[in-house]
Amino acid sequence: MNDAGKTHESEISYSLVAPENFTAEQKLFIEDFKKSVTLISSQTDMIFGAKDINSRHFISTDAYAKIVALPKGIDVVDRLDREMPCEGTAQFADCYVQEDIELLNFGDINKKTSVLNIHEYSDGIRARIFHKNIMKHRPSHSIPGTIYSAHEIKIENFFSLIPNYIIEFGIGCSIENIDNRLNIGNEKLTEYEHEVCFLLIMNWSFRQIACFMNKHRPLDRDRVADTISKCRNRICEKLNMPNGNLSDLRDMLIGMGIHRKMPNSFFSRLLGSRPL
Repeated sequence: MNDAGKTHESEISYSLVAPENFTAEQKLFIEDFKKSVTLISSQTDMIFGAKDINSRHFISTDAYAKIVALPKGIDVVDRLDREMPCEGTAQFADCYVQEDIELLNFGDINKKTSVLNIHEYSDGIRARIFHKNIMKHRPSHSIPGTIYSAHEIKIENFFSLIPNYIIEFGIGCSIENIDNRLNIGNEKLTEYEHEVCFLLIMNWSFRQIACFMNKHRPLDRDRVADTISKCRNRICEKLNMPNGNLSDLRDMLIGMGIHRKMPNSFFSRLLGSRPL
């Protein structure tokens, strides 16, 4: 069959399906997935698992179970994140559920997300990047849930990049990597506007932001404080804030959860692939 006759997976309509509505074939698919995860768990220390569409865990590897204070991967079965013995995980359970919902309802079967979680796990305060993607049952064109995996990064990478985040928002956080233009209200921010918003939330001055951007996002001509001020004005116009009050803007952005949505240009630096 030539390319014109092929049906791309992204063009096929997939529907969400809850465990109570699984067909016999879908139940078998989940059981086979659980067996695969158990096998992975016996051979590696990979943090890996899956949840249903209501964010209730199907299964995980032992490595994941241990960081949420459970002995074995089988012990996570049917638990929500808020039901984990690990207080740090339970504390951010609502964030994790919202991330799952946004992924499942994004409208792209191949959508993936990456989230930085910094909190107290059973093995201490750790910074871990969780990658999530959609679980697909292709024969029935259905989505039974989400699949997650994680790896640890150096926590100092985060504090070197954004040193005062914990002063503003505390040690624990769940921050999503935004790899496209960010919707804010009825408007879309450019990547540059998103970057400036994220740094304004940190209570940085225009001059501090300009210096940071010149170092990490250099242009042919250096930015100055006035450059950032003008960007702030454009953002305020998009948000229908004619007075441009910085304190009001910051409060609005935090209310929208922008402090938990990091621009990809910043997030990629946390992985250690570039010098800070």
